[in-house]
Amino acid sequence: MGEAMMGEVKAANDKSVRSVDLSELYAENVAAKIVQVAQRGLKQRAPLPTYPHTVPQTGHDAGKYEHREADFWTCGFFPGSIYALLERAVKYPHAIQIPSHPPQQLRDHLLKLGRHWSVAINQMSSRTDTHDMGFIVQPALQKDWELTGNPESLQSVINAAYALASRWDDRVKAIRSWDVAINDRYSITDMETNFLVIIDSMCNLDLLYYIGHMQHDPSLIRIATQHADTIMTEILRPNASSYHLVNFDPLTGKAKARMTNQGHADESTWSRGQAWAILGFAQTYTWTKATKYLHTAIQCAQYFLGRLAECEGRWHHPMVPAWDFDALHEDPREPLRDVSAGVIAANGLLLIHQALQSLSTSTVAQIARPEINFLDVALRIVDQTLDMALDRDFASFERAPSSDMVNGTSSAGGGHGDVRVRESGFDAVLRHATSNKNEHAHQKYWDHGLVYADYYLLEFGNKLLRAGLV
Repeated sequence: MGEAMMGEVKAANDKSVRSVDLSELYAENVAAKIVQVAQRGLKQRAPLPTYPHTVPQTGHDAGKYEHREADFWTCGFFPGSIYALLERAVKYPHAIQIPSHPPQQLRDHLLKLGRHWSVAINQMSSRTDTHDMGFIVQPALQKDWELTGNPESLQSVINAAYALASRWDDRVKAIRSWDVAINDRYSITDMETNFLVIIDSMCNLDLLYYIGHMQHDPSLIRIATQHADTIMTEILRPNASSYHLVNFDPLTGKAKARMTNQGHADESTWSRGQAWAILGFAQTYTWTKATKYLHTAIQCAQYFLGRLAECEGRWHHPMVPAWDFDALHEDPREPLRDVSAGVIAANGLLLIHQALQSLSTSTVAQIARPEINFLDVALRIVDQTLDMALDRDFASFERAPSSDMVNGTSSAGGGHGDVRVRESGFDAVLRHATSNKNEHAHQKYWDHGLVYADYYLLEFGNKLLRAGLV
Protein backbone atom coordinates (compact mmCIF):
# COMPACT_ATOMS: atom_id res chain seq x y z
CA MET A 1 0.00 0.00 0.00
CA GLY A 2 2.76 2.41 0.98
CA GLU A 3 4.83 1.66 -2.12
CA ALA A 4 1.80 2.17 -4.36
CA MET A 5 1.07 5.54 -2.79
CA MET A 6 4.71 6.61 -3.18
CA GLY A 7 4.53 5.62 -6.82
CA GLU A 8 1.44 7.78 -7.32
CA VAL A 9 3.13 10.77 -5.67
CA LYS A 10 6.22 10.31 -7.85
CA ALA A 11 4.06 10.15 -10.97
CA ALA A 12 2.19 13.31 -9.93
CA ASN A 13 5.51 15.14 -9.49
CA ASP A 14 6.87 14.08 -12.87
CA LYS A 15 7.30 17.06 -15.18
CA SER A 16 8.38 15.19 -18.30
CA VAL A 17 6.64 15.30 -21.67
CA ARG A 18 7.72 12.72 -24.24
CA SER A 19 10.85 12.06 -22.18
CA VAL A 20 11.80 15.75 -22.14
CA ASP A 21 12.41 16.81 -18.54
CA LEU A 22 10.66 20.15 -17.96
CA SER A 23 11.04 20.23 -14.18
CA GLU A 24 13.05 23.47 -14.37
CA LEU A 25 10.09 25.12 -16.10
CA TYR A 26 7.95 24.51 -13.00
CA ALA A 27 10.68 24.77 -10.38
CA GLU A 28 10.57 26.92 -7.25
CA ASN A 29 13.28 29.10 -8.81
CA VAL A 30 10.94 30.35 -11.55
CA ALA A 31 8.24 31.46 -9.12
CA ALA A 32 10.75 32.91 -6.66
CA LYS A 33 12.42 35.05 -9.33
CA ILE A 34 9.11 36.56 -10.42
CA VAL A 35 8.11 37.22 -6.80
CA GLN A 36 11.48 38.76 -5.91
CA VAL A 37 11.05 41.39 -8.61
CA ALA A 38 7.32 41.85 -8.06
CA GLN A 39 7.70 42.59 -4.35
CA ARG A 40 9.92 45.57 -5.11
CA GLY A 41 6.91 47.17 -6.75
CA LEU A 42 5.00 47.03 -3.46
CA LYS A 43 7.38 49.68 -2.15
CA GLN A 44 5.89 52.15 -4.63
CA ARG A 45 2.34 53.45 -4.74
CA ALA A 46 0.33 52.33 -7.76
CA PRO A 47 0.10 53.18 -10.59
CA LEU A 48 3.72 52.21 -11.05
CA PRO A 49 5.67 54.64 -13.27
CA THR A 50 7.96 52.03 -14.88
CA TYR A 51 7.96 48.33 -15.74
CA PRO A 52 10.68 45.67 -16.10
CA HIS A 53 12.17 45.33 -19.57
CA THR A 54 15.71 43.90 -19.91
CA VAL A 55 18.34 42.47 -17.57
CA PRO A 56 21.94 43.25 -18.60
CA GLN A 57 24.38 40.36 -18.31
CA THR A 58 27.49 42.53 -18.00
CA GLY A 59 28.40 45.95 -16.68
CA HIS A 60 27.73 47.91 -13.52
CA ASP A 61 24.01 47.07 -13.36
CA ALA A 62 24.32 43.44 -14.43
CA GLY A 63 21.61 41.19 -13.04
CA LYS A 64 18.98 43.83 -12.26
CA TYR A 65 16.01 44.70 -14.40
CA GLU A 66 16.29 47.89 -16.42
CA HIS A 67 12.84 49.48 -16.55
CA ARG A 68 10.96 51.30 -19.28
CA GLU A 69 8.22 53.87 -18.92
CA ALA A 70 4.83 52.44 -17.96
CA ASP A 71 3.32 53.03 -21.40
CA PHE A 72 6.06 51.12 -23.25
CA TRP A 73 4.67 48.21 -25.26
CA THR A 74 6.20 45.54 -23.00
CA CYS A 75 4.49 46.73 -19.80
CA GLY A 76 1.96 43.86 -19.75
CA PHE A 77 4.43 41.00 -19.72
CA PHE A 78 5.81 41.20 -16.19
CA PRO A 79 2.37 41.35 -14.54
CA GLY A 80 1.44 38.63 -17.03
CA SER A 81 4.16 36.44 -15.51
CA ILE A 82 2.65 37.02 -12.07
CA TYR A 83 -0.73 35.88 -13.37
CA ALA A 84 0.84 32.88 -15.11
CA LEU A 85 2.02 31.78 -11.66
CA LEU A 86 -1.41 32.54 -10.21
CA GLU A 87 -3.05 30.39 -12.88
CA ARG A 88 -0.80 27.52 -11.81
CA ALA A 89 -1.57 28.11 -8.14
CA VAL A 90 -5.35 28.22 -8.73
CA LYS A 91 -5.86 25.62 -11.47
CA TYR A 92 -2.76 23.41 -11.43
CA PRO A 93 -1.42 23.38 -7.87
CA HIS A 94 0.69 20.31 -8.62
CA ALA A 95 2.78 22.54 -10.91
CA ILE A 96 3.70 25.14 -8.30
CA GLN A 97 4.57 23.23 -5.16
CA ILE A 98 6.18 25.61 -2.66
CA PRO A 99 6.44 23.54 0.54
CA SER A 100 7.72 26.50 2.57
CA HIS A 101 4.44 28.43 2.28
CA PRO A 102 0.76 27.49 2.61
CA PRO A 103 -0.98 27.33 -0.78
CA GLN A 104 -3.58 29.93 0.18
CA GLN A 105 -0.89 32.36 1.29
CA LEU A 106 0.91 32.00 -2.04
CA ARG A 107 -2.33 32.46 -4.03
CA ASP A 108 -3.33 35.52 -2.01
CA HIS A 109 0.10 37.05 -2.34
CA LEU A 110 0.29 36.49 -6.10
CA LEU A 111 -3.13 38.11 -6.53
CA LYS A 112 -2.04 41.05 -4.39
CA LEU A 113 1.07 41.47 -6.54
CA GLY A 114 -0.84 41.06 -9.78
CA ARG A 115 -3.46 43.65 -8.86
CA HIS A 116 -0.78 46.14 -7.75
CA TRP A 117 1.14 45.79 -11.00
CA SER A 118 -2.08 46.06 -13.04
CA VAL A 119 -3.27 49.49 -11.88
CA ALA A 120 -1.34 51.41 -14.54
CA ILE A 121 -2.45 48.95 -17.22
CA ASN A 122 -6.10 49.37 -16.29
CA GLN A 123 -5.66 53.13 -16.54
CA MET A 124 -4.20 52.97 -20.05
CA SER A 125 -6.68 50.45 -21.46
CA SER A 126 -8.33 52.96 -23.82
CA ARG A 127 -5.14 54.09 -25.54
CA THR A 128 -5.46 54.60 -29.28
CA ASP A 129 -1.83 55.57 -29.91
CA THR A 130 -0.54 51.99 -30.16
CA HIS A 131 -1.47 48.67 -31.75
CA ASP A 132 0.07 46.72 -28.86
CA MET A 133 -3.10 46.62 -26.77
CA GLY A 134 -3.23 42.84 -26.81
CA PHE A 135 0.30 42.60 -25.44
CA ILE A 136 -0.55 45.26 -22.86
CA VAL A 137 -3.83 43.97 -21.43
CA GLN A 138 -4.18 40.26 -22.14
CA PRO A 139 -1.33 38.71 -20.13
CA ALA A 140 -2.54 40.21 -16.83
CA LEU A 141 -6.00 41.75 -17.15
CA GLN A 142 -7.66 39.07 -19.25
CA LYS A 143 -6.17 36.45 -16.97
CA ASP A 144 -7.40 38.36 -13.91
CA TRP A 145 -10.92 38.31 -15.37
CA GLU A 146 -10.72 34.61 -16.20
CA LEU A 147 -9.34 33.58 -12.79
CA THR A 148 -11.21 35.96 -10.47
CA GLY A 149 -14.16 37.40 -12.39
CA ASN A 150 -12.92 40.95 -11.76
CA PRO A 151 -15.29 43.19 -13.79
CA GLU A 152 -12.80 46.07 -13.86
CA SER A 153 -10.28 43.90 -15.68
CA LEU A 154 -12.89 42.71 -18.17
CA GLN A 155 -13.92 46.28 -18.92
CA SER A 156 -10.30 47.20 -19.54
CA VAL A 157 -9.93 44.32 -22.00
CA ILE A 158 -13.09 45.47 -23.78
CA ASN A 159 -11.77 49.04 -23.87
CA ALA A 160 -8.48 47.84 -25.32
CA ALA A 161 -10.13 45.87 -28.12
CA TYR A 162 -12.11 48.87 -29.33
CA ALA A 163 -9.08 51.12 -28.96
CA LEU A 164 -7.12 48.73 -31.18
CA ALA A 165 -9.95 48.57 -33.72
CA SER A 166 -9.91 52.36 -33.98
CA ARG A 167 -6.58 52.06 -35.82
CA TRP A 168 -8.17 50.09 -38.66
CA ASP A 169 -8.09 51.57 -42.16
CA ASP A 170 -10.56 50.24 -44.72
CA ARG A 171 -8.40 51.24 -47.70
CA VAL A 172 -5.29 49.43 -46.48
CA LYS A 173 -7.35 46.60 -44.96
CA ALA A 174 -5.09 46.65 -41.93
CA ILE A 175 -4.59 48.06 -38.46
CA ARG A 176 -1.92 50.74 -38.25
CA SER A 177 0.91 49.37 -36.12
CA TRP A 178 3.09 52.42 -35.60
CA ASP A 179 2.41 56.10 -36.04
CA VAL A 180 6.08 56.80 -36.80
CA ALA A 181 9.30 54.88 -37.49
CA ILE A 182 12.54 56.71 -36.80
CA ASN A 183 16.10 55.44 -36.76
CA ASP A 184 19.49 56.52 -38.13
CA ARG A 185 18.49 55.41 -41.63
CA TYR A 186 14.96 56.74 -42.10
CA SER A 187 12.40 59.02 -40.49
CA ILE A 188 8.79 58.18 -41.34
CA THR A 189 6.51 60.60 -39.52
CA ASP A 190 3.74 61.73 -41.88
CA MET A 191 0.70 59.61 -41.14
CA GLU A 192 -1.20 61.05 -44.12
CA THR A 193 1.24 59.53 -46.59
CA ASN A 194 2.50 56.53 -44.62
CA PHE A 195 0.77 53.57 -42.97
CA LEU A 196 3.16 51.31 -41.03
CA VAL A 197 2.34 47.66 -40.32
CA ILE A 198 4.66 45.16 -38.61
CA ILE A 199 4.62 41.37 -38.41
CA ASP A 200 4.26 41.55 -34.60
CA SER A 201 0.70 42.80 -35.17
CA MET A 202 -0.47 39.24 -35.79
CA CYS A 203 -0.30 38.56 -32.05
CA ASN A 204 -2.64 41.40 -31.11
CA LEU A 205 -5.51 39.98 -33.17
CA ASP A 206 -6.37 37.48 -30.44
CA LEU A 207 -7.72 40.42 -28.41
CA LEU A 208 -10.14 41.38 -31.18
CA TYR A 209 -11.43 37.83 -31.61
CA TYR A 210 -11.88 37.37 -27.86
CA ILE A 211 -13.91 40.54 -27.35
CA GLY A 212 -15.62 40.26 -30.72
CA HIS A 213 -17.14 36.95 -29.65
CA MET A 214 -17.75 38.04 -26.06
CA GLN A 215 -19.56 41.22 -27.16
CA HIS A 216 -21.22 39.60 -30.20
CA ASP A 217 -19.55 42.25 -32.36
CA PRO A 218 -18.75 40.87 -35.82
CA SER A 219 -16.96 44.10 -36.78
CA LEU A 220 -14.04 43.24 -34.48
CA ILE A 221 -13.85 39.72 -35.93
CA ARG A 222 -13.95 41.10 -39.47
CA ILE A 223 -11.13 43.56 -38.76
CA ALA A 224 -8.93 40.87 -37.24
CA THR A 225 -9.51 38.46 -40.13
CA GLN A 226 -8.96 41.02 -42.87
CA HIS A 227 -5.79 42.21 -41.14
CA ALA A 228 -4.49 38.63 -41.11
CA ASP A 229 -5.23 38.37 -44.84
CA THR A 230 -3.25 41.55 -45.51
CA ILE A 231 -0.29 40.27 -43.49
CA MET A 232 -0.44 37.01 -45.44
CA THR A 233 -0.25 38.71 -48.84
CA GLU A 234 1.93 41.74 -48.09
CA ILE A 235 4.37 40.84 -45.29
CA LEU A 236 5.00 37.14 -45.91
CA ARG A 237 7.35 36.26 -48.75
CA PRO A 238 6.54 33.39 -51.17
CA ASN A 239 8.73 31.05 -49.08
CA ALA A 240 6.74 31.97 -45.92
CA SER A 241 9.55 33.99 -44.39
CA SER A 242 8.55 37.42 -43.16
CA TYR A 243 9.45 41.04 -43.56
CA HIS A 244 9.39 43.01 -40.34
CA LEU A 245 7.82 46.26 -41.55
CA VAL A 246 5.70 47.27 -44.54
CA ASN A 247 4.86 50.87 -45.33
CA PHE A 248 1.57 51.29 -47.19
CA ASP A 249 0.23 54.29 -49.06
CA PRO A 250 -2.94 55.09 -47.09
CA LEU A 251 -4.52 56.73 -50.15
CA THR A 252 -4.23 53.68 -52.41
CA GLY A 253 -3.82 50.87 -49.88
CA LYS A 254 -0.79 49.59 -51.77
CA ALA A 255 2.51 48.62 -50.19
CA LYS A 256 5.25 51.07 -51.16
CA ALA A 257 8.21 49.78 -49.11
CA ARG A 258 9.20 46.61 -47.26
CA MET A 259 11.94 47.00 -44.69
CA THR A 260 13.13 46.17 -41.21
CA ASN A 261 13.39 48.12 -37.99
CA GLN A 262 14.76 45.48 -35.64
CA GLY A 263 16.17 42.77 -37.90
CA HIS A 264 19.54 42.59 -39.66
CA ALA A 265 18.45 43.87 -43.08
CA ASP A 266 15.35 44.52 -45.14
CA GLU A 267 15.58 41.18 -46.95
CA SER A 268 16.75 39.14 -43.97
CA THR A 269 14.43 37.13 -41.73
CA TRP A 270 14.38 38.44 -38.17
CA SER A 271 13.78 35.34 -36.07
CA ARG A 272 11.41 36.90 -33.56
CA GLY A 273 9.32 38.35 -36.37
CA GLN A 274 9.02 34.86 -37.83
CA ALA A 275 8.01 33.57 -34.40
CA TRP A 276 5.28 36.24 -34.13
CA ALA A 277 3.97 35.01 -37.48
CA ILE A 278 3.85 31.38 -36.34
CA LEU A 279 2.01 32.22 -33.12
CA GLY A 280 -0.28 34.83 -34.65
CA PHE A 281 -1.54 32.71 -37.54
CA ALA A 282 -1.99 29.73 -35.22
CA GLN A 283 -4.10 31.90 -32.91
CA THR A 284 -6.12 33.18 -35.87
CA TYR A 285 -6.90 29.60 -36.88
CA THR A 286 -8.11 28.72 -33.38
CA TRP A 287 -10.75 31.46 -33.69
CA THR A 288 -11.73 31.18 -37.35
CA LYS A 289 -11.14 27.47 -38.03
CA ALA A 290 -10.27 28.53 -41.58
CA THR A 291 -7.64 26.05 -42.72
CA LYS A 292 -5.71 28.65 -44.72
CA TYR A 293 -4.54 30.28 -41.48
CA LEU A 294 -3.37 26.98 -40.03
CA HIS A 295 -1.64 26.19 -43.32
CA THR A 296 0.06 29.59 -43.19
CA ALA A 297 1.15 29.04 -39.59
CA ILE A 298 2.60 25.68 -40.62
CA GLN A 299 4.43 27.18 -43.58
CA CYS A 300 5.92 29.88 -41.35
CA ALA A 301 6.88 27.19 -38.83
CA GLN A 302 8.46 24.99 -41.48
CA TYR A 303 10.58 27.91 -42.63
CA PHE A 304 11.63 28.64 -39.02
CA LEU A 305 12.49 24.99 -38.36
CA GLY A 306 14.32 24.69 -41.64
CA ARG A 307 16.59 27.57 -40.67
CA LEU A 308 17.22 25.93 -37.29
CA ALA A 309 18.07 22.66 -39.05
CA GLU A 310 20.79 24.48 -40.99
CA CYS A 311 22.56 25.06 -37.67
CA GLU A 312 22.83 21.38 -36.73
CA GLY A 313 26.54 20.61 -36.38
CA ARG A 314 27.55 24.25 -36.81
CA TRP A 315 27.08 25.35 -33.20
CA HIS A 316 25.80 24.13 -29.87
CA HIS A 317 22.08 24.21 -29.03
CA PRO A 318 20.97 24.67 -32.64
CA MET A 319 17.28 24.85 -31.64
CA VAL A 320 17.93 28.17 -29.89
CA PRO A 321 17.63 30.61 -32.81
CA ALA A 322 20.07 33.28 -33.83
CA TRP A 323 18.60 36.77 -33.47
CA ASP A 324 18.31 37.03 -37.26
CA PHE A 325 18.56 34.01 -39.53
CA ASP A 326 20.63 35.92 -42.09
CA ALA A 327 22.86 38.05 -39.86
CA LEU A 328 26.62 37.68 -39.96
CA HIS A 329 28.20 36.63 -36.66
CA GLU A 330 31.45 37.86 -35.18
CA ASP A 331 32.17 34.33 -34.02
CA PRO A 332 30.57 31.76 -36.36
CA ARG A 333 30.77 29.15 -33.58
CA GLU A 334 28.95 31.37 -31.08
CA PRO A 335 26.14 33.27 -32.83
CA LEU A 336 24.14 35.94 -31.07
CA ARG A 337 20.88 34.29 -30.00
CA ASP A 338 17.37 35.40 -29.19
CA VAL A 339 15.74 32.98 -26.78
CA SER A 340 12.53 35.01 -26.94
CA ALA A 341 12.15 34.04 -30.61
CA GLY A 342 12.47 30.39 -29.64
CA VAL A 343 9.93 30.34 -26.83
CA ILE A 344 7.43 32.47 -28.77
CA ALA A 345 7.73 30.04 -31.68
CA ALA A 346 7.33 27.10 -29.29
CA ASN A 347 3.98 28.51 -28.14
CA GLY A 348 2.82 28.69 -31.75
CA LEU A 349 4.09 25.19 -32.53
CA LEU A 350 2.11 23.81 -29.61
CA LEU A 351 -1.06 25.48 -30.92
CA ILE A 352 -0.38 23.97 -34.35
CA HIS A 353 0.03 20.53 -32.80
CA GLN A 354 -3.27 20.85 -30.97
CA ALA A 355 -5.08 22.11 -34.06
CA LEU A 356 -3.91 19.18 -36.15
CA GLN A 357 -5.42 16.69 -33.69
CA SER A 358 -8.95 17.68 -34.67
CA LEU A 359 -8.47 17.41 -38.43
CA SER A 360 -8.92 14.42 -40.68
CA THR A 361 -5.87 12.49 -41.80
CA SER A 362 -6.41 13.62 -45.39
CA THR A 363 -6.59 17.30 -44.42
CA VAL A 364 -3.45 17.04 -42.30
CA ALA A 365 -1.63 15.41 -45.21
CA GLN A 366 -2.51 18.38 -47.41
CA ILE A 367 -1.17 21.09 -45.10
CA ALA A 368 1.68 19.56 -43.06
CA ARG A 369 4.75 17.48 -43.78
CA PRO A 370 4.39 14.08 -42.08
CA GLU A 371 7.96 14.04 -40.80
CA ILE A 372 7.40 17.06 -38.54
CA ASN A 373 5.81 16.52 -35.15
CA PHE A 374 5.17 20.02 -33.91
CA LEU A 375 4.90 19.02 -30.26
CA ASP A 376 8.27 17.28 -30.40
CA VAL A 377 10.05 20.24 -31.99
CA ALA A 378 8.45 22.69 -29.55
CA LEU A 379 9.72 20.57 -26.68
CA ARG A 380 13.19 20.41 -28.23
CA ILE A 381 13.31 24.20 -28.51
CA VAL A 382 12.33 24.67 -24.87
CA ASP A 383 14.60 21.86 -23.69
CA GLN A 384 17.64 23.37 -25.41
CA THR A 385 16.65 26.85 -24.27
CA LEU A 386 16.57 25.76 -20.63
CA ASP A 387 19.86 23.92 -20.99
CA MET A 388 21.65 26.85 -22.62
CA ALA A 389 19.97 29.96 -21.25
CA LEU A 390 18.40 29.23 -17.83
CA ASP A 391 20.15 31.47 -15.33
CA ARG A 392 21.76 29.16 -12.76
CA ASP A 393 21.81 31.61 -9.85
CA PHE A 394 18.59 30.18 -8.48
CA ALA A 395 16.14 31.97 -6.21
CA SER A 396 14.10 30.18 -3.57
CA PHE A 397 11.48 30.84 -0.95
CA GLU A 398 12.48 31.11 2.66
CA ARG A 399 10.55 28.87 4.98
CA ALA A 400 7.74 30.56 6.85
CA PRO A 401 7.88 30.26 10.67
CA SER A 402 6.12 27.07 11.71
CA SER A 403 3.94 29.03 14.13
CA ASP A 404 2.34 30.75 11.14
CA MET A 405 0.97 27.52 9.72
CA VAL A 406 -2.21 25.93 11.03
CA ASN A 407 -4.01 23.34 8.91
CA GLY A 408 -2.32 24.62 5.77
CA THR A 409 -3.23 28.28 6.34
CA SER A 410 -1.52 31.19 8.01
CA SER A 411 -2.66 31.82 11.56
CA ALA A 412 -0.68 35.02 12.02
CA GLY A 413 -1.42 37.03 8.92
CA GLY A 414 -4.47 35.49 7.36
CA GLY A 415 -2.32 34.44 4.42
CA HIS A 416 -1.65 38.03 3.35
CA GLY A 417 1.86 38.60 4.65
CA ASP A 418 4.82 39.05 2.30
CA VAL A 419 6.40 35.89 1.00
CA ARG A 420 10.08 35.82 1.83
CA VAL A 421 12.52 35.10 -1.00
CA ARG A 422 16.16 34.11 -0.96
CA GLU A 423 16.99 36.26 -3.95
CA SER A 424 18.98 35.46 -7.06
CA GLY A 425 21.57 37.93 -8.29
CA PHE A 426 19.97 37.82 -11.75
CA ASP A 427 16.37 38.97 -12.03
CA ALA A 428 15.35 37.17 -15.22
CA VAL A 429 14.69 33.46 -15.61
CA LEU A 430 16.39 33.25 -19.02
CA ARG A 431 19.53 34.80 -20.44
CA HIS A 432 20.56 35.38 -24.06
CA ALA A 433 17.69 37.34 -25.57
CA THR A 434 18.18 40.12 -28.12
CA SER A 435 15.69 42.97 -28.32
CA ASN A 436 17.15 44.97 -31.20
CA LYS A 437 20.53 44.83 -32.92
CA ASN A 438 19.62 46.59 -36.13
CA GLU A 439 22.66 48.64 -37.12
CA HIS A 440 20.55 51.78 -37.57
CA ALA A 441 18.65 51.58 -34.27
CA HIS A 442 19.03 54.54 -31.93
CA GLN A 443 19.36 52.17 -29.01
CA LYS A 444 20.54 48.60 -29.36
CA TYR A 445 19.99 45.79 -26.84
CA TRP A 446 21.46 42.33 -27.17
CA ASP A 447 22.43 39.30 -25.10
CA HIS A 448 20.34 40.04 -22.03
CA GLY A 449 17.43 38.82 -19.98
CA LEU A 450 14.11 39.95 -21.44
CA VAL A 451 10.73 40.24 -19.79
CA TYR A 452 8.71 38.67 -22.59
CA ALA A 453 11.14 35.78 -23.03
CA ASP A 454 10.30 34.83 -19.44
CA TYR A 455 6.57 35.41 -19.96
CA TYR A 456 6.35 33.20 -23.04
CA LEU A 457 8.41 30.52 -21.29
CA LEU A 458 5.88 30.47 -18.43
CA GLU A 459 2.99 30.61 -20.90
CA PHE A 460 4.38 27.59 -22.75
CA GLY A 461 4.41 25.71 -19.45
CA ASN A 462 0.81 26.72 -18.82
CA LYS A 463 -0.27 25.65 -22.32
CA LEU A 464 1.10 22.19 -21.55
CA LEU A 465 -0.87 22.16 -18.30
CA ARG A 466 -4.10 23.20 -20.04
CA ALA A 467 -3.59 20.43 -22.57
CA GLY A 468 -3.18 17.88 -19.78
CA LEU A 469 0.37 17.03 -20.92
CA VAL A 470 1.94 17.79 -17.52
